[in-house]
Amino acid sequence: MERHVDERQLLDALSLSVLATDESSLVVFANGAATELFRTSTADLVGRRLGSLIEPEQVAAEQALSDVLSGSRWQGDLTILRSDGETVLAAVTITPIPGPGGGVVGSIIALEDITEVRQAAAEAAESEQRLRLAHAAAELGTWHWNAADGSNVWDAQMYRIYGLAPGGFDGTWEAWVNSIHPDDRAETIATVAAAMEACSPYVLRHRIVRPDGKPSWIEAHGKVLVGPDGSASGTIGCVQDVTERILLQQLREDAAARALLLQEVTADFSRATTPDQVAAVYEAGLERVRAIVGADQPPTELDEQLLSTLTLQRAIADERAELFRHTTAISEELQRSLAASPLPQLERFEIEAYYAPGGDDLEHVGGDWYDVVSTWGGGLALVVGDVMGRGVRAATGMIHVRAGIRGLLTIEPDPAALLEAADELIARDAPEQFVTAAAVLIDPDGGTLAVCNAGHVPLVLVRPDGTAELIEVGSAAPLGVLTRLHREAEHFAIEPGCVVVLVTDGVVESRDHDIDEGVERLRSRMAELAGRPLTELVAAAAALADDRHADDVTVVAARLR
Repeated sequence: MERHVDERQLLDALSLSVLATDESSLVVFANGAATELFRTSTADLVGRRLGSLIEPEQVAAEQALSDVLSGSRWQGDLTILRSDGETVLAAVTITPIPGPGGGVVGSIIALEDITEVRQAAAEAAESEQRLRLAHAAAELGTWHWNAADGSNVWDAQMYRIYGLAPGGFDGTWEAWVNSIHPDDRAETIATVAAAMEACSPYVLRHRIVRPDGKPSWIEAHGKVLVGPDGSASGTIGCVQDVTERILLQQLREDAAARALLLQEVTADFSRATTPDQVAAVYEAGLERVRAIVGADQPPTELDEQLLSTLTLQRAIADERAELFRHTTAISEELQRSLAASPLPQLERFEIEAYYAPGGDDLEHVGGDWYDVVSTWGGGLALVVGDVMGRGVRAATGMIHVRAGIRGLLTIEPDPAALLEAADELIARDAPEQFVTAAAVLIDPDGGTLAVCNAGHVPLVLVRPDGTAELIEVGSAAPLGVLTRLHREAEHFAIEPGCVVVLVTDGVVESRDHDIDEGVERLRSRMAELAGRPLTELVAAAAALADDRHADDVTVVAARLR
């Protein structure tokens, strides 16, 4: 809980408004800046559809939602609705959140109020239009270059854009090339050369080198003049200083990049479960921060805030990794304590078992169990059971149930009597547990197999001739559901070489098929391996489990010699 609070505080510390939605576009999180932007409370924002926060009939909004649902990031301007009815123009970036199995499970929305910026831009545009009508030359610099004599005539506005005194440009090609920022020079010259070759119009946007050192961007629209012979005879065009526009665009892109970086690094930290993984995420995040800040620029206050946030995230992730390590150690210790008793070594039987707990990375324990006990009369009793659920809760319930049934087993190995007694035990001591079990008793001298099933997966009887049959008879309600339930065991004739295979549902359940198909796959696979060593049969049965389920997997098999 503390980790989530800290992460929310980090998001609330951001000046950028941040919303998060689920797969149906319902808002599930809003930071403090978002509540200020919409002039409402977090409680009012959470649970609302994203579309209800955007002014209706905006084509861009429909496109944004469509792009995100298809897994693409969308960026643009949208008019949003405040709680008081006012509208605000916002620069919006919507980033889809991919799910573990594909598809989109939600989105992160970053918003920035640009109403004043757009109003200022609109006012500037209106003023520019008036100025253009009054005196076009006052806003655009113009040039005329004559290829024949090499002259290049600039008007007064061109000199102002380039920061030169009137007459400060000698008109030569070399002087113009030197005015271009070195990093943009090659591309700019190549664009002009291609236009001259094709005698086509061209557009340039590049940085220039001003004497005062002021960083400046220009946008030039040029036209190639054609002489009588059809070759280029020069160029004419106009130049506009677009520095403010470029810097504003860079600021918006920088803010979006910072928000995306924090989002992605936060997600990476959440997946880091060891100190080494946390350190690797932190170093990768630092490299991305350095790329945004720039090595040759002193860090700004915003840069310092970004670095501070990254450091705080690392501290949180380190604490989470330590908690993960501690919890995993407890889980592993519990799992060792749940290990089944050693399999008996008997002359008349070959016995093998496999057990793998389910649960998640923190609770790698489960509710499956098995027992194999030799009887005083030379027989062999086998029990396989499953307490519904996964993790520590299921495992602790299983300990209680297994201990009781094992105690009953040493007194009465008959399958029906054993499960009837277990009904009473579970109804009395663990009524909240849902437990299934199958019990068998093999009598090698009488050549019989007794089976009783309490709502569990059918067992498989594999015969020496390679046939395998499902033993589904004798199945009744799970343990403890009905008290004083009379259970009956079914009896089958067996001969040396027969193999009895008992499994839990983790072997036969899958996302790709129903449980009946899973049971048939088990039967068919056991028939294929009828004459193989028992270790191979057990491993093959366990291999049928669907790893995506993260369910417990238990297989117990016994071969009559």
